[in-house]
Formats: sequence, C-alpha cells, structure tokens
Amino acid sequence: MEIDWKIVAPIVGAFVAILTLFFKRHEVTSLKHKKISDRLASSIQYFEKYYEKGQTNQLVLDRAAQDLAKSPNVDHNLVNQLIEFHQNYLVDFDQMILLFDEGSRYISYQKGQTLNISKDLSIKPFIFLKLNWRRYIFITGYFIFAFLGLLLFVVLVNIKEVQIIVLLVLIIWSVVFIAFALLFLMLEDSLKQAENFIKQLDIANKKYTTIEKPKTIILLDRNGKPS
Repeated sequence: MEIDWKIVAPIVGAFVAILTLFFKRHEVTSLKHKKISDRLASSIQYFEKYYEKGQTNQLVLDRAAQDLAKSPNVDHNLVNQLIEFHQNYLVDFDQMILLFDEGSRYISYQKGQTLNISKDLSIKPFIFLKLNWRRYIFITGYFIFAFLGLLLFVVLVNIKEVQIIVLLVLIIWSVVFIAFALLFLMLEDSLKQAENFIKQLDIANKKYTTIEKPKTIILLDRNGKPS
C-alpha cells in the first residue's frame, strides 16, 4: 500500500503546529506589553509622595501603585510588599507584577488595610478540582479542539467537488474548534502563571521572615540626601 504524501504531509504538519503552539503557549498568550520608558519617573514619584507616607487617601494610594506597576489589578499594599521583597533580592518586582496580571483571573486577593500573604492571596477554588487537574483539563481540551480544527482544515485542503454550503459549514466548524483550542490554551497559561505567582510569593515571604535585618527602602529628598 503506497502512502499518499499529499494527504500525510498536511496531517504531520498539523501535528507539528499543535505541539509547537503548546510549547510556545506563553509567548503566544502573553499579549500584554508594558511601557518602560517612564518607569523611573513613576518610581521616583511613588517613593517621594506615597511610599509609607502615613494618612493618604486610599484611592490615591492605589492609583499611584497602579501607575508604578503599570497594572490596573494591584493595590498599594501588594505593591509595597513586592517592593520590600525586591529590595531584599527575594523576587523580581516586574516579573511578579507580570505573573499577577496574567494569572489575575484565578487569583483570589482579599484587599484590606493590611496584607496577610498566607490568608489574603490564594488560587480561586473551582468545585472539587485540584489545581493540577484543572490544568490537565485545559491541556486536554486544547489538544482535542486543535486536532479537530486542523483535521477539518486538512480535509478542506484535500477535498474536491463539494457543495458550497458544505464547504462553508466545514470552514465554520474548523474556525470554531481552533478558537476553542486557543481559549483553552490561554486559560491553562493563565492558571499556570497564577500558580507561579502564589508559589514565588509564599517562598519569598518565608525567606523574608527569617531575615534578621531586612534591607529597608532609603527615601531621598530632592537634593539626593536620605530623609
């Protein structure tokens, strides 16, 4: 039995595309790009006006923290805690903000006057499913829908003499399957980033509590002298 490479080659290409997209999912799903040109100015302004300045309007503090982090999802308590960890080389501030943003849909954050990391930040539960099982479901869903979508696409490429209505139906279903595949891919990556954020935050918090004399932020006045 001879192999019809005109049919096999597109199928093999489809499998390669599915696997490549899965392993490169973070690059594909990370669509948020932050401006870095004004980060220094935002940082200086935040420390001069808002960092540990006592009685300041809650909304102003949160807006200032969001401007510093270039994120609408944070508040000043979380930003200040990440700054403190960054100061002691426990986390990278920008990386943690990115993880928090990308995983925010799965992160439960109980905002209040103070921040208790172990109690106020966690992964949102979903029925009885554990974190790993939820990720497995998303991964399985991605491969199933991606395979079906690309399989229909291969059929469309090789099909001959078909009614226009049948062709349109196949195209629509192929697009729907691929769209569902991309959705599952984005959800899995978001859940993974949420997990990474919580893990790194917990590790940093435990290490921070063991430091006898953590490095604190030295605030400077406008002349560059410690205030």
